[in-house]
Amino acid sequence: MGFLLRLARQWVAGEAMDDAIRVAKEANARGIEAVVNHLGEHYREKAPVEATVREYLQLLATMRTEGIRGEVSIKPTQFGVFIEKEYALSQMLPVLDASKADGRVLWLDMESAATTDDTIWLCERLLERYGRVGICLQANLKRTTSDLERLIRDRARIRLVKGAYKEAAEGAYRSRAEIDRAYAEHLGTLFTQARDFAVASHDGRMIDRALALAKEHPTPFEFAMLQGVRDPLKAELVRQGHRVAEYIPYGPNWLPYFTRRLRERPRNVMTMARSFVSG
Repeated sequence: MGFLLRLARQWVAGEAMDDAIRVAKEANARGIEAVVNHLGEHYREKAPVEATVREYLQLLATMRTEGIRGEVSIKPTQFGVFIEKEYALSQMLPVLDASKADGRVLWLDMESAATTDDTIWLCERLLERYGRVGICLQANLKRTTSDLERLIRDRARIRLVKGAYKEAAEGAYRSRAEIDRAYAEHLGTLFTQARDFAVASHDGRMIDRALALAKEHPTPFEFAMLQGVRDPLKAELVRQGHRVAEYIPYGPNWLPYFTRRLRERPRNVMTMARSFVSG
């Protein structure tokens, strides 16, 4: 447990908001934007949902007073989508308004495939009120090709990841080769049809592919990586003049988040272990 806690402290800012603000300041000092997430998910009662809303409003207010460059990223299941998607939207609106007041992007994390339709619905409703809304899409899902085209038409900002959730075979690619092929294809779509998107990967091959596409199709985009993973690469990309964002989770619910990332995709263990050793 002690070793697990040491590992978690590299990829989770800590349990308190002050921890996230400290890590965000450190990222900003290295030329990196912060994408802050308060840990929590799968809420089925209103009390924790409404506490989450208050937490994010305080987080955004603190980011403003502390001069933090970056955004927040929220999970639909921590805003009550399992209760009702309309209720979840009502709880997201104050956070949207606070993000809008500061000119920040509001990001929606993507969770398991069971919530994909509701997450896209929420994104589209939020976009009706504010143009700077982003959503995470997962290359391991077979549906992502059509979702990507739809959301580009909606002018949503896209954060493209490979996908951390192990999904049913009928709806998802299972092999690394298939997921990599899909990710590369989606990168091509983003660079030719979108703007202000995020290439969210720690895979050097995908990053090299993005760099090559950026030369062919210049368009605003950023690289996004987890806190504590591939820090030397982040620094090198910043030195080359690229925008880089760091996903910074915090909160007392760090253990489920941390163990889930390790459990869902075994290769996450190797990525994190390499970063732990090099760090």
